[in-house]
Amino acid sequence: MMTAAALNPLFGFGGMFPVLTIFCAAVLTTGVSTIVRHYFSDWVKMAKMQKQNSALQKATMEAMRRRNLDKVQRLRQQGAQIRADNMSVQFAPMKSMVFTFLLFILVFAWLSSFIDSTVKVKGLTLFAVPWQYQTDLSASYVFAAWLLLYMLFNIFLSQLFSRILKFFSFRKKLAEMKRGSSVIKVSS
Repeated sequence: MMTAAALNPLFGFGGMFPVLTIFCAAVLTTGVSTIVRHYFSDWVKMAKMQKQNSALQKATMEAMRRRNLDKVQRLRQQGAQIRADNMSVQFAPMKSMVFTFLLFILVFAWLSSFIDSTVKVKGLTLFAVPWQYQTDLSASYVFAAWLLLYMLFNIFLSQLFSRILKFFSFRKKLAEMKRGSSVIKVSS
């Protein structure tokens, strides 16, 4: 398999460290998907949209509390229009799934065969978790244990990578805005 030829030398560690292999696979897939999603998303528009929806919801609740049905109706119509306008902002991150879907399939297929062939053959499928001394990577709970472990890594890494990218993106945007306002002051 072509994927095994590429990933075994990078993350396989000869089957000796399966948890580290799963972590490295999570770093790869989460890193790529987070970067792609970040560049397809307009975070400033999303923040504005969330603030706008929050204000609209607050106004609607206030009008309902005061039993101003005309205002409630107008606010609901306005909300429907706002949601229609914001559809492109909400679904932009979905576009990134097209690019990352193949990567996920390849990595999951590789991890599955890696656990079944390399790790099981070496007898290294057991690892410890805080609630149990020995957990088998090939054991199945709702999902396979290796997949659950991957998901735990993915949740953490996704939040970390996303926040780092947002931090640098917003910092860059603020610097651009600051430069833009200083140019206006100098020219006037």
